Amino acid sequence: MNLAGTTRASLAAFFLLFVFAVSLPPKWATLHVAGLVLVFSAGFARREDWRTPAMHTFLLCTGLWLIPVLLTGGLQHAAGVATATSWTGLLVLTLRMLGIGLGLIVLVQRGWLTLYSATVALLCALAIHAGAGLIDFLTTPDASLVDWRELRIRGLVFNPNPFAMFMALTATLCAGLLRHPLRRPTFWALGALLITALLGVWVSGSRGALLTAAAGFAVLFPPVSRKRLLVYLGCGVLLAAVYLYVAAHTPPSLYSSSDSERVRIIAYTLEKIRQSPWLGWGIGAYEHLPGHVVNAPHNMWLDLALSSGLMALAGALASTALLAYRLYRCGHPAAHLALAVLAACVVAGTFEYSILDSTHFRGVWVTVTAIACYTLNERALRTNAS
Repeated sequence: MNLAGTTRASLAAFFLLFVFAVSLPPKWATLHVAGLVLVFSAGFARREDWRTPAMHTFLLCTGLWLIPVLLTGGLQHAAGVATATSWTGLLVLTLRMLGIGLGLIVLVQRGWLTLYSATVALLCALAIHAGAGLIDFLTTPDASLVDWRELRIRGLVFNPNPFAMFMALTATLCAGLLRHPLRRPTFWALGALLITALLGVWVSGSRGALLTAAAGFAVLFPPVSRKRLLVYLGCGVLLAAVYLYVAAHTPPSLYSSSDSERVRIIAYTLEKIRQSPWLGWGIGAYEHLPGHVVNAPHNMWLDLALSSGLMALAGALASTALLAYRLYRCGHPAAHLALAVLAACVVAGTFEYSILDSTHFRGVWVTVTAIACYTLNERALRTNAS
């Protein structure tokens, strides 16, 4: 099967998505160039492109939380909130979260990308970072898998936590693809990438990434039978034993301070939400508020409520639930895999990132939701064919 067709447009679309994906973890300058080109790609949409289930779902799911964010941003300026989001910031957010997603969907609906070629582009980009993480681990003096929280491997990424998140998403994607019959070279390549990604999750020392990967695997392989439930229980006991063993050999200062810090972050953020529940304080306002703990809430839901009020939070919750429900009802294998990756993204955002202020997570979220929405077209095509 060809990678992405034989036309120049197909090859250009494949390369564009690859550059976007490979630039996202380290936040290279090419990320912004590729993102801008993806925004312009939405201009190739035909009239019928706007009538598909993918477009309807993406616009609805994005609008449910983006419109409240934009409205509260305007109201913050009208009310004279000192930390209100700048108009430029609101425009950039719209282009990134709406424009890039629309561009991706248009590229696939026009046939310049397919689900297969898009997946290959993403896996090629993620494989580079998985390999970089492996090299980082192998070249670290006296590196040991037992030194979990002390290693903090980061590959080409400046921070081990984002590196771990990308590796967790890579592992989920590989595991989902390995469920289906594959040619032997493809099977072994995906298997090697899966193992490398899981190793990257572990040596990063990120507990959130472990839960992110676990969420993706739980959706891919739900414990619907007694045998699978026993496997889950056995794996859970084994992982708990490994975790307790490693924790016993890890200085308590490496994780106890992080836990107490998270508690203080949550308490502080909830208090600020109580003070301005409907209007919020503005995107990125957290680190400018007096008495703040570290630099961000490290939770996408709390950050939404703090930045743009409870209506934005309600919209985001409704948006995520709606997309998850439609993917679940679709029944297509691609939609099932998209649901697993979406679940992993939700867990990652809940434990670490902001959908409004994190370049890493914004790129992940818009890519996952756009491709997930396109999988809904597969059901429509299958229904029409029958």
